[in-house]
Formats: sequence, C-alpha cells, structure tokens
Amino acid sequence: MRKDGVNSVIRIAVMILLLSFLSGCSSSPAGISDRGQPPSIKIKTHRVDVGETLYSIAWRYDLNVSELARANSMSAPYIINPGQKLSLVLAKKGFAVNSVTRHAVTVGDTLFSIASKYGLAVGTLARINHLKPPYVIKLGQIITVDSRFPGPAQPKAANIAGSSTTIQSQSTKKPLVYNKNWQWKWPIVGQVVETFNPDKLQKGIKIKSSNGTQVRAAAPGHVVYAGSGLRGYGRLIIIKHSDTLLSAYANNDSLLVKVGQSVSQTDVISSLGVDGTMYFEIRKDGDPVNPISYLK
Repeated sequence: MRKDGVNSVIRIAVMILLLSFLSGCSSSPAGISDRGQPPSIKIKTHRVDVGETLYSIAWRYDLNVSELARANSMSAPYIINPGQKLSLVLAKKGFAVNSVTRHAVTVGDTLFSIASKYGLAVGTLARINHLKPPYVIKLGQIITVDSRFPGPAQPKAANIAGSSTTIQSQSTKKPLVYNKNWQWKWPIVGQVVETFNPDKLQKGIKIKSSNGTQVRAAAPGHVVYAGSGLRGYGRLIIIKHSDTLLSAYANNDSLLVKVGQSVSQTDVISSLGVDGTMYFEIRKDGDPVNPISYLK
C-alpha cells in the first residue's frame, strides 16, 4: 500500500473515534448533584406595618400569639408600633427567650430607642420599669428589658430622655375578661362549598350565601384585628374568644367593628360582597382546627 493511502486510512480512523467520543459526551446526562434545589429560607423577623396587631402577625405566620409575645418579651395587651421589628423565632420549652434582662442607659438613649433595640413596645417597657409619662430616664439608670423580671420602682429624675403619652395610655387598659358560658354558632346561613383540609392548605371552610349577607360573631369575644393587611384574606376580622380560641371572618365587603370592641353572638360584625362567599377559620393555641366540629 502506498504511503499516502496509509495516511488516509489513519485519518479516517481518527475521525471515527473522535465522532464516537463527541456523540457519547452529548448523550451523557448531567450529574444529579447539579440539579439540587437551593435550601428554603425561613423568615425569622417581621417589621410591623400600619394597622397590624400582634394577633394578625401571629395569624400570618401560623404562630401562637402568646408564644410570639414571649419571644419578644411582651405582655398583654400586646401594644406594637409601626416600624417595630419582631422576632418570629419562638423559644423552646424550658429555654429562656433572651439572656439579656437589663440595659444601662447611655448618652443618647431614650425609652423609645431602648424599646426598639430589644423589640418591645414603649408602653410595655415603661410598665415593666414602673415609669410614667413623660418617661424620664437618666444616664446610668438600669432598665429591665425582660417582662419576666419587672424592675424596681424608679425614682424621679430631672433629665427627660423620651416620652410617648399615647402608647402609655393604651397599655394601661384593664385585662380583658372572656365569657365562658357559650356555644359556637354559624356566622352566616349558607352552604359549605370548601371543607377543612390542611394537607391542601385549606385551614378553614368556605360558606356560600348571597350578596350583602350579614355576618355575626360565631361566639362572644373581643375584636383583635379588623383590616385588609393579610394577603389572601381580603377584608378580615379576627375575634378572640378565650386565652386559647380565635376565629377569623374573611372576604367581607364592609367591616362594622373595630379593634378592641367587644361583641356578642347577636352582633353583626360585617357584610359579604358580590360573591357572597365567606371564608371562616377557628384556631386553638395558634393551630387551625376544623370549624365543622365546633359549630352548632
């Protein structure tokens, strides 16, 4: 065989091998490790918006309001302020929420700045430390920042470092008393068109009625939220019936009650819109429960 013929055969063989290699590379799937999903991000803090209450925030994140309050060293009536930063990380049973219990007043401190630093309402911090308007504090004064360890009565001081009369007047309300002799009643007359199914994220039930139907409280209690700040709920009312039970009435056309108002089972609290469908939830200790097993 001539030399140039041998070279041609070699070139053809090399091309065949190269094509086989490239074909094999193109058909090889990517490694499974390259397809992994990024880890989910758990929200750990919430900045309070206008109109929110601690109850609506706890509802949004499926938390027990009492545990959320303890995580932020708050006590009833849970006064919060727009812009305040709340921790959503609840303490495990048997563990302290915050190892810091005292704060020494330094230059530039006000009661408001201290409250903001430790995630407390100003009224709550003032009550813990037995301070009255105009909330006088002085350099070097020890301020208790944990509601589990209330501070001693504070002496009068000459230098004013902060004041907030409105919040103090709100925080000194008497504790609410709840009626214990009642049974749940249907908030409207209608047909249940969606049942309770937490596996499908259906934490309540949908009741179909008609446009303008009046909604009544399912049980006596106190309104702890009335607004439209929770996405997916429309115009929403949350009522507290006891230390453990709350109910929610969503997708209203108009709200006829305000936060802090006491209601009975005969009181009309809202009216439905054009669709005539109401979404209703009951929560016990922060967890959704089947309303059908409670309603009579």
